[in-house]
Amino acid sequence: MSRKSRGQEKKHRSGTIPTDSFSDIAFLLIIYFLVATSLVKVKSITADLPSGEKAAQAQTEKTPSVNLRGAEIFFNEKQVSFDELEARLAALDLPSQEGAKRVILLESTRDTPYSSYFQTLAAISASGGVVALVQEEEKK
Repeated sequence: MSRKSRGQEKKHRSGTIPTDSFSDIAFLLIIYFLVATSLVKVKSITADLPSGEKAAQAQTEKTPSVNLRGAEIFFNEKQVSFDELEARLAALDLPSQEGAKRVILLESTRDTPYSSYFQTLAAISASGGVVALVQEEEKK
């Protein structure tokens, strides 16, 4: 080949970027991320929440309540540890109870750590109780 033909060859090249293999690269990246990604199962609890409808009859027995005030736990207005709370919930034999007798009121202050709240909620659910959340009304 002569020099003239090489120069003419350069002039005829197009200035586009070759994109023929981009789809192959994208496919390989998708496969890589599918294989390299680890799927984490989120730990959760299932809780039966009451419907919120008021009963036709007033309850004669007081509904058990759990109050979380910061790091302190109160069961029926008596301060208890987490282990004592679990024991008292087990003593109520909630799975054998019916309807409203399974309800446990859960009230918490704003400074309660989420881990304490979650552990208490899990303990109530694990003991067969139905959680009723107490929420403050917003002041206008």
